[in-house]
Amino acid sequence: MSDPRHCGWYLLRLQFFLNLIGNPERKIPHYIHVTGTSGKGSVTAFMHSILQASGKTVGSTYSPHPTVVTERWKVGNNYMTKKEFTEIVEYLKPKLDEYIAKTPYDMLSFFEVTEAIGLLFFVRKKVNWAVMEVACGGRTDSSNIIPWKDAAIITNIGVDHIGVLGRNKAEIAYEKAGIIKRNCAVFTGEKNKKMLNIIKRECKKQRVSLKISNFKFLISKQLPNESIFNYKGCEYSLPCLGTHQIKNAILCIEVAKHLKISQEIIRKGLRQAHQPLRMEIISKNPLIILDGAHNPDKMRTTVDTLHNYITTSLHHSDTRRNAHLLVGFSGDKNVAKMIRQLAALKPQTIAVTRNTTNPFRKVADPANVAKQFKKLLPNSKIKIFLNPSDALAWSKSKTKTGDILLVTGSIFVSGELRPKF
Repeated sequence: MSDPRHCGWYLLRLQFFLNLIGNPERKIPHYIHVTGTSGKGSVTAFMHSILQASGKTVGSTYSPHPTVVTERWKVGNNYMTKKEFTEIVEYLKPKLDEYIAKTPYDMLSFFEVTEAIGLLFFVRKKVNWAVMEVACGGRTDSSNIIPWKDAAIITNIGVDHIGVLGRNKAEIAYEKAGIIKRNCAVFTGEKNKKMLNIIKRECKKQRVSLKISNFKFLISKQLPNESIFNYKGCEYSLPCLGTHQIKNAILCIEVAKHLKISQEIIRKGLRQAHQPLRMEIISKNPLIILDGAHNPDKMRTTVDTLHNYITTSLHHSDTRRNAHLLVGFSGDKNVAKMIRQLAALKPQTIAVTRNTTNPFRKVADPANVAKQFKKLLPNSKIKIFLNPSDALAWSKSKTKTGDILLVTGSIFVSGELRPKF
């Protein structure tokens, strides 16, 4: 993937394997494909819930998984079980041996194997709709192996995976636009004219229509676990916090309307949706929020959402809600910018830890992170922990009734701590 312009054969490699296992990708009648720098996981969850509310058997994929690998695949209300995972892997083992013996390519990547697992799972569960979240980019992402799609959704274009997807936003946009195929409707929330022109060129090439969301809505109420908003004369309720989530929901409303799903069913689906680790409230008093923001685009929405909530709370009470942070970052992200964004919350305490105890992932040095926070927030109490669990215990001991503890910086740190609640 070091040069995405010359790696079309990655999809040929996965296709060779799918041919060996009976082409499960061709046994699912309908697909919705979702990419974007931010919001694609939430859009996938919202679309899953809307389609399910309309009576369809729905499967969806998520990347990365919140805590355990089986959370990458969901059918109906349930993630894949350990038993189902084991059965599929046992089936695939001899097929991988056959692949190695016959393939003109090298070994499958982790993402390609997980894509095959998901497709097999969906076929075994007899899903008629699959909502596929892109892991990275789109054009050469393993999810782009699907042979057809009813809708392609590009949430937005931001700067992430520089050096993998491309050297700048325009190259990243080109990669994400690669999910656009013949005979599908295309939806986006992107507003930048240069990025939109790249998306429009791909639409013209594939002879498909493009719907650009206008995001003109009115917020009626925002509570820690609910956002009520009005869009095009209809009131909707989301079980989560944040203006960015309302924008994600509007994208889904437009897709659902294109699919001829009724307004009442759309409202029901959004109301019942659930997406872990996206400003997920795990405790109400003190308010503990698990969040997976891992790049400046995502972190901006996280900080804005929490800042707006703290400000609104102050209007209704004489007591200020003090903020506390527990952070862990990946080593290959723009950590310095995210630290500056989080510093705007003026937290009383900051627990700095590794974003994961997985030795195979790049981890931002906690000591260096703490040093950067100290420069910006000399009056905040900052402590370093090697183990995320120890960081959580310390942060909880510092968080009083009425305070807010935000766990963020990586989906891995929040995912690792989620089972503690």
